[in-house]
Amino acid sequence: MIDQALQVLIGLMIFLSLLAMGMGLTFAEVGRALRRTRILALGLVVNFVAIPVLMLLLVRVFAIEGPVAVGLLLCVLAPGNGVGTLLVDYARGDVGLSVGLVLVLTFSSVVLTPILLGLWTGGDVGAAFSATTWPMMRLIFVFQVVPLIAGLVLRRYAESRTRRIQPWVARIARWLVLGIIAAYLLTKGDLFFANGLQPLVVSLVAILASFLFGWGMLLRSKTERVSFGLTSMVRNLALALLLAATFFTDPSTIAAMLAYALLMF
Repeated sequence: MIDQALQVLIGLMIFLSLLAMGMGLTFAEVGRALRRTRILALGLVVNFVAIPVLMLLLVRVFAIEGPVAVGLLLCVLAPGNGVGTLLVDYARGDVGLSVGLVLVLTFSSVVLTPILLGLWTGGDVGAAFSATTWPMMRLIFVFQVVPLIAGLVLRRYAESRTRRIQPWVARIARWLVLGIIAAYLLTKGDLFFANGLQPLVVSLVAILASFLFGWGMLLRSKTERVSFGLTSMVRNLALALLLAATFFTDPSTIAAMLAYALLMF
């Protein structure tokens, strides 16, 4: 019962977060953000290839297998979190670049997250994910792409009303994030160390490396490097948890993801 309630809350939080993001943007702003094709293409390679490959190497070096490895891989295969854009804004980075990168990662995750997870997990788990690739794609599309487009349309055709409502939608989404974290700590806090210290070490290395991958890119300015690094570092763990809650029942997977989430935030 608790797990089902958390699954519903996570889905609602993702939907409202993407809706608020869309409501805060105009089609013109989206167009400008997506014109930086070279950097955005680089962002796809870093977030869907470099960072996941690093995680694959880490789980093999530390001999992490089965559901724990899947949980860690799922964390890094779900990029594109609007929180990264907030951090970029606080750090006085290039917000436009961060918005463009989040948009590209959000749309790309519909296809790439299920396929790469099935490809890179291999074995029985990989076979299971091959059977659920289309359901995963539909789930990501419904909870990410649909609310984002809906928010953009609302902003386009009811701008004044949307501008008034958007801060409240974003605020509710943030309250849900805090509530979900608190609920996981209260109901599943014992899972934090359930898999030992190795997943914690691997998660910390992956989080730091995700930022350094972005910072180390040969970009023109410090603001671009800050934006690339922070946006790449903050993974979409709400989406990862929703996928895990929908397609997995092993508590070790959730435990690994919970450890990653707490270290990231």
